[in-house]
Amino acid sequence: MEHKYYRILTTIWIVIITILSVVSFEKHKIASIQNTDKLVHFSFYFILTFLLLKSVKKDLRFKYSAIMAISFSYGIIIEIVQSYFTTSRSGDFYDVIANLTGIICAALFHYFIAKKFSSSKI
Repeated sequence: MEHKYYRILTTIWIVIITILSVVSFEKHKIASIQNTDKLVHFSFYFILTFLLLKSVKKDLRFKYSAIMAISFSYGIIIEIVQSYFTTSRSGDFYDVIANLTGIICAALFHYFIAKKFSSSKI
């Protein structure tokens, strides 16, 4: 049952990322701090990867590499969509790096920290 809950959250999160990635925010300056969007990218893909890892069964072989590849591919697709299918957004190599950093950190966090707490009897 827990996996179903995380699958629903993951689906909602993917919809949120997609919408926020294609909507223009030119009229609304969200943050005036330079490169704040990289922190947003990191956070989006950290959460996405963590939710994906929690949504699959524990015995899935190659779980981490598969989930990381899925998250990374989705991030690349979003950057391509921004570059070629929107007029107000553009793809950015450094956004991809921020996405990848979030993905790697989420996988490490899940493997070393979250997984340990869920398996311990508290």
